[in-house]
Amino acid sequence: MARVLVVDDDRDNVELMTQFLSQESHNVQGANDADGTLHRVKAWKPHLLLLDVNLAGSSGLDLIAKVRASSPENYVSIVLVSANNSLEDVIRGLQAGADDYLTKPFRPQELAARIRTMLKLKEVQDSLRRATHRIEELASLDPVTGLLNFQSFYRKAEEEILRARRFRKPISLLAVDLDGFAVVNRESGFPFGNYVLREAGKRIKSCVRSMDIVGHVAGDEYLVLLVETDLATAEYLAERIRDSIRSQPLENPAESGGRSGMAKAVRLTCSVGAAGLSYEQGEQGIQDLLRIGLEAVHSAKQGGRDRVEVYSYA
Repeated sequence: MARVLVVDDDRDNVELMTQFLSQESHNVQGANDADGTLHRVKAWKPHLLLLDVNLAGSSGLDLIAKVRASSPENYVSIVLVSANNSLEDVIRGLQAGADDYLTKPFRPQELAARIRTMLKLKEVQDSLRRATHRIEELASLDPVTGLLNFQSFYRKAEEEILRARRFRKPISLLAVDLDGFAVVNRESGFPFGNYVLREAGKRIKSCVRSMDIVGHVAGDEYLVLLVETDLATAEYLAERIRDSIRSQPLENPAESGGRSGMAKAVRLTCSVGAAGLSYEQGEQGIQDLLRIGLEAVHSAKQGGRDRVEVYSYA
């Protein structure tokens, strides 16, 4: 059932339209001014707006922009209703953002037909919006692991660091590098190597909170941004990740049934670098956090692998 909001400062007109549209099996509410309209758009999320051009104390044309701004994620089809039927008025209404323009007095059959058309338009707009959102979502993910790619991780990390600074919260980064992964690709092939990368990503993600940000940024390298997390806690989580990777072999059951009849498996370790920022370090940003995180994981590699190194500004 479509939700239709009738906006007119004449309460009799609102009542008349409500009765007619209810008979057409629509769910109808009314509003008499701009404030009431915006409140209902936000709270009720109508599919369609029948908007009178001449509202007391406000212009229907001005209200269109406010409606669009108040509901950016929920497209509302808007039909302007006016006693003025000049071409200039129609053009002004459409340029203001209306989807259609209906002049008074109108025939009930025409109104019903226009509403059906506008509701179909909303369905198309919603479908396009969902498709666009899905495309943007896919573009932000690494195709192998389904985790954030570097660009998306970097952008989200920038936002979180600004928020941490604003609310005076610590924030930490883990740089995770799988040890000896090149051997997996060379000896077992890229399909199994991709499986190992996906499984490692799942294990890393399972060790942190849903609010933390996990990215697969290159090859066998992962980044984890730990929101509102001090360096001591980051070190603890780094050890959890290291233990999760090394404790059980990465085994792909899909590989079973081959000549050997055995599932293909590999046991790996990882090196982890932990670094953190506090709100006192107001000039430090994501580039600094990445730099010291990568220095820490490089130190872990140089120190023998399968270990955690912590970078401190002290």
